[in-house]
Amino acid sequence: MAAVTKGTAHLFGVVSGTVTTATVLSFSLKSSFALSATTEDETGKVIERRYDDRTSDATIELKIQSGLTLPALGDVITFNSIKYILESLDRKEDNKSHVIVTYSLKTSEGITLA
Repeated sequence: MAAVTKGTAHLFGVVSGTVTTATVLSFSLKSSFALSATTEDETGKVIERRYDDRTSDATIELKIQSGLTLPALGDVITFNSIKYILESLDRKEDNKSHVIVTYSLKTSEGITLA
């Protein structure tokens, strides 16, 4: 018997192709400073804190609707108008589920991404 799909169809099972459309299942963002330093006075009290290089780490989990050629590590990915470097990529396929791709991304204020 053929499968019946209602709503937006997603790739199911093991596939290959180019990512042309996908549904974002989750997005998480963690921002921090890559560099921090403190100055202490002669009694050991912290009298200054300096923070530099705002950095953001993001994770995007996608359910692929059609196509699946994944970007290369180091490629620039734009999400919500912010450019990130693709640091790692996880791809999950099996014969009883949809194709799920997870991107781990990073951006730093000192690096201009083209």
